[in-house]
Amino acid sequence: MVREICTDGVVSRQKNGSMIFSAKQIEALLQRTKKKRWRSLSVTLKTMAGRSYIAALALVCLCLFYHLEISAAAEFPVGDSDGWSFDVGNWPNGKTFKAGDVLVFKYDKGAHNVVVVDADGYNSCTAKSGSKTYTSGNDKITLAKGTSYFICSYPGHCDAGMKIKVVAN
Repeated sequence: MVREICTDGVVSRQKNGSMIFSAKQIEALLQRTKKKRWRSLSVTLKTMAGRSYIAALALVCLCLFYHLEISAAAEFPVGDSDGWSFDVGNWPNGKTFKAGDVLVFKYDKGAHNVVVVDADGYNSCTAKSGSKTYTSGNDKITLAKGTSYFICSYPGHCDAGMKIKVVAN
């Protein structure tokens, strides 16, 4: 059977001896083979084509999900080139944030900090006892959906504009 198929040019042979069937080739073969003796071959060919299609589709989906995962989260350096500094409060304006994006707070270690607060803490420039505080000078904070508030809790810094409010969709 293989010789007959090969002489008709329906099957492509690889150097390693394996055969490759395209969907057109399988369809052409099936149209030529209406006899019972070919039914098992046609079922086998359909199964091979189905498996190849499923494998190719799975590979495409995997690549797409991998790309989406990579492009889903973005890093934002707070204050851009100025870093986490005074009068940074307007920095979020005009930017679009998504849940999963990462804010990068860069500052001189020991000169500032970053404290996660609620709306009251943001408005009053006070951090509640137990508030999450970052002090590394290169702090990366992943945004959750909703509004997040950050201040510097060093005396006078928040009042001087070292605070931001970020809304992530």
